[in-house]
Amino acid sequence: MSINPNPSPFAGLSENLIPNPPPEMPQAPAAGDAMANLSPFKDVLDVDAIIKNLTLDRPLTLYIPNREKYPEFQFRIINDVPQEKAEANRKGWRQVDDPELVELFQDKVSGIDKTGKIMRPILMARPKQIGEIVAKRHRQALRDLYAGMDPTTKQFNSKYVKTQPTISSGDTAGAFSFAKIKV
Repeated sequence: MSINPNPSPFAGLSENLIPNPPPEMPQAPAAGDAMANLSPFKDVLDVDAIIKNLTLDRPLTLYIPNREKYPEFQFRIINDVPQEKAEANRKGWRQVDDPELVELFQDKVSGIDKTGKIMRPILMARPKQIGEIVAKRHRQALRDLYAGMDPTTKQFNSKYVKTQPTISSGDTAGAFSFAKIKV
């Protein structure tokens, strides 16, 4: 048995078939903080606060948690447009200052105006007493409008339709004649 003086496994191969690895293998990069560069923000986000304020978990558009704390108030949302603020103030609405309620709509966007400026929602409140008076006045205005359109209080003078002086049940008679048809 002969002992091979050259321990290389590539002995006897031509030079172009012998692999040439680099003299030193480069170091593998060290493991770093995988979460360090994943955020595009400078500040740390409060994910729990964002999740809490998502609109998807609100049962209604105007959902106010613990509303029973404010039984004497009505709530409404308006845009932060000066005209809407002025109109709301004239009707008795005031901007809510309670931090817990203000936080509900703090980071929301309600739309954009004609110039492309972002509009934000504002939570407004007013006493229910004012709301009841306003509703009563609206109902009275509607009653007055409907009274003006009520046929039982009107007299119709028409050459086309025979009517009684006042119509009580909506009965009218019409006499129309055409060339070949009598109705």
